[in-house]
Amino acid sequence: MNGWIKIVIVGVLVLFLVPNRYKLLNVLLGNFLIRKFVVQAAMGIPGVRSRFVQSTFR
Repeated sequence: MNGWIKIVIVGVLVLFLVPNRYKLLNVLLGNFLIRKFVVQAAMGIPGVRSRFVQSTFR
């Protein structure tokens, strides 16, 4: 029974978050510290960093 409760909670969260995902991203990335952390984490991924640098310095 406990497993079913977890599945239902995850399902409800998914049903709420999927339609509102861009609003959630705007709220999260509106915070300077969270945005800085996300950019630093993304730049730590070699493929993302190389594509960003290539597109920036064309």
